[in-house]
Amino acid sequence: MSFPSRWGNAKPALHAKVLGDGPPVLLLHGQPGNASDWEAVGEDLAKDHMVVAPDRPGYGLTGGSAVGFRDNALAIAELLRRLEIDGAVVAGHSWGGGVALQLAVDSPQHVRGLVLVCSIAPGEPLGRLDRLLARPILGKALVALSLSTAGKLLSWGPARALAGRRFGWQRLEAIALSWRSRSTWSSFTTEQRALVYELPGLSSAVRSIRAPAVVMVGSADKLVPPEVGRRLSASLQSATFKVIPAAGHLLPQLYPKEVADAVRGLAVQLSRP
Repeated sequence: MSFPSRWGNAKPALHAKVLGDGPPVLLLHGQPGNASDWEAVGEDLAKDHMVVAPDRPGYGLTGGSAVGFRDNALAIAELLRRLEIDGAVVAGHSWGGGVALQLAVDSPQHVRGLVLVCSIAPGEPLGRLDRLLARPILGKALVALSLSTAGKLLSWGPARALAGRRFGWQRLEAIALSWRSRSTWSSFTTEQRALVYELPGLSSAVRSIRAPAVVMVGSADKLVPPEVGRRLSASLQSATFKVIPAAGHLLPQLYPKEVADAVRGLAVQLSRP
């Protein structure tokens, strides 16, 4: 089953946070999420880089309908043209890593380097839950239940205190609000269908990517196990594999310095003659 384009020739204007000045860096959030997922990383990188962090289609201030990987990549390419950015180091977290890979395949001129953080990878077997969540009616019901439960959990004192210490109170409020949103349920299930039906088609094309890459994983990640990142790294022409010990899936939020250092290190490497 193919995953059809939702736009045809039309592309939405993405809302993006732009910070700093210097070599451009593009930060792509995961599923669900928005640009603020990269807040700490972006503030660090903005000291010496131009940082662009968009809300992908279906999320944040961009809103509208979520779309698949190719249409995400089209929208990102249009954003870079609008900002007059010829090429950038592109970092993608989780589902956003799939968008970064698609962009590198479809528009290699826009991608000077890749930093793939706990990234999904084409060709990896998907579990039964992934396929259930991709079903239009059942998937939306399961996601609605899960996100609603998560939102309620964040209102429970001990869980709220722990999350507040980890994420910061302002970010915690944004997470809780997003998880209660019906549009988040819809966007999540649309992207889940793309994960099942569109991403596998990218498998062979990934091997053609020439841009240098850094593949980062958390050793304790249960959502995207470290071995997925190891195999993704091996499939790319030029990639460095980095493991953050004892870390889980939320590296941009909980290990921002390590992620920013990886992005900055690749940017410095690319600037050398």
